[in-house]
Amino acid sequence: MTMDLPEGKGTYVLVAFVAQMKRLEIGRLGAYDIVPGYYAYVGSAFGAGGLRARIGHHLESTATPHWHIDYLLGVAEPVEIWYTRADQKLEHHWAELLEKAPRFRVPIRRFGSSDYHRSRSSHLFFSKGRPSFPWFRQAVVEHFEGVEAELHLPEHGFAALIVPAMKPKPPPNGLSTRANRCLSTAGIRAEKEAVLHALKTGAPS
Repeated sequence: MTMDLPEGKGTYVLVAFVAQMKRLEIGRLGAYDIVPGYYAYVGSAFGAGGLRARIGHHLESTATPHWHIDYLLGVAEPVEIWYTRADQKLEHHWAELLEKAPRFRVPIRRFGSSDYHRSRSSHLFFSKGRPSFPWFRQAVVEHFEGVEAELHLPEHGFAALIVPAMKPKPPPNGLSTRANRCLSTAGIRAEKEAVLHALKTGAPS
């Protein structure tokens, strides 16, 4: 849930876990092998609804991907959100901070930063082990005066956060975790059955 996230503007890092190797097509960036491990995506939320709306889109949307991170979240499970409610735009500065950290590497150039056509930088970073929020919080304090990082734990990300070595059992209906989250909000049983049928067969309900 994202209701406890603020509606104010800010910058965030979405940390997601990938359990198995996947081949993923990411819009105009092309196809990439997504290896198991943790991915940290740096973004900003300065539009309507602020952090709650932007992060809520990432966590809950099952629609056609809009941002690069939406493609990745088709195969990755969000486990942590690091964010600040500072008014200044820190997205590029936070990306530089992660890029210089020895525990991270850049897996896909221009991911999340393709609007800057001359840039080879990225806003996506890979870590084999789970990244440390206490380390990040301290780094933010040291590098950005008056800025404080906060932590949000998505409810559905607890399993991957606590026991990353254990592969979650697939839902009995054969659908992805994200599809089942959609079902959980479909309403009464008849509506759920109709949505389930459409997701399995591709047929309209």
